Amino acid sequence: MIPSLENPVEQVLAAVDQLPPMAQQALVMGILGQFGPDRPRPSAKAQERLDRIVAHLLPPMPIERRVFFARSFGALDLDLPRTFAAIEKDDELVAEISIGQVTPEPATILNLGKQRRFVDMRIMAEREDLTGEAAEALAEVGDARTVRTLAGNANVTLSSKAYGRLVTRASHDPQLQGQLCSRPELGPEDALRLALVVPDNLKTVLFERLDRDAVQEAQKLASEAIIAKVRRIRLHGDCVEGADELRQNVKDGTKSLAEALTLLAATDQVIPAVEMLGVTLDIKREALITALARGRIEPFEAMARAVALDENVYASLVGSFCRRWRKPAPDPRGLLRRYRMLTEKEIDAELALLRGHAPKRSQLRNQPAQRLSIPVHLA
Repeated sequence: MIPSLENPVEQVLAAVDQLPPMAQQALVMGILGQFGPDRPRPSAKAQERLDRIVAHLLPPMPIERRVFFARSFGALDLDLPRTFAAIEKDDELVAEISIGQVTPEPATILNLGKQRRFVDMRIMAEREDLTGEAAEALAEVGDARTVRTLAGNANVTLSSKAYGRLVTRASHDPQLQGQLCSRPELGPEDALRLALVVPDNLKTVLFERLDRDAVQEAQKLASEAIIAKVRRIRLHGDCVEGADELRQNVKDGTKSLAEALTLLAATDQVIPAVEMLGVTLDIKREALITALARGRIEPFEAMARAVALDENVYASLVGSFCRRWRKPAPDPRGLLRRYRMLTEKEIDAELALLRGHAPKRSQLRNQPAQRLSIPVHLA
């Protein structure tokens, strides 16, 4: 095991070029084992060196090792442009990964998402024969590169459900915003959601697709969103306690979970809020971030009920989620009526999904590939 993620790793990466290829591969896989969704990320300097080395190592490797490297780095979801450029140019590697996936099935895609096989999903997202149902599955479980690839695929017609998911994913992705503004499936409702987040040059593209009344509504919503955001930023600046201090206060008992979540929701600190709920219910951060990206209220509704969160606190939390998703907040009356009527069985089912203990589905048509462990040890 390499000793740490910062200076020692950077020193090793700087000297790796002097090693023979097999030793380079083994060393890089050892370093790779220290990275992951639930582990510290490498520094920008270490990540750039790692990208350069892996892109250099891929072409001369046997096909089996190229597949392992490609899937390992895809599962870590590091921003390694050289590595992914080398993967995409390697026709033999793409063909090897595509074996057994003649027609992408939604169930297969969802299974690959659970295994973080993002390289496989990106290859699927480029296919000309992609079905609408498969596109919906990719929009739900794909990583950032997958959904950008899907949005750039002109051969697939996105359903309203898939397009809506992509709009939710676009709230913090400028490249995806530009792609969605150019898609033929863009409708008035999604255009209004995009108008809340896209820059002015893309607003022009959006407004060309709408009638006059819709343009005026979009401009009004965008202006109100700016004013509300400024108000929340000021509130955040006036708030004495940061997210780390709030976590400690809850742990010490000086603040209740409801008090901490109220402050986090009011200042739109969505991720610290769901992390705090996750710690209380022993749910992994990765599962929470994935659920947040899908834009569904149900998992967080179940979590809130599981910790007996006050209705008003829950409503403010949903408001912060909807602002992140660029969706209008639901009617509070219907929202709270559903919250009160949620059964123990429904709560347990949603929590089981978040914890990865969902009931077994029917046998898939295509046998799913074996789970890839990280790091992948070379022979």
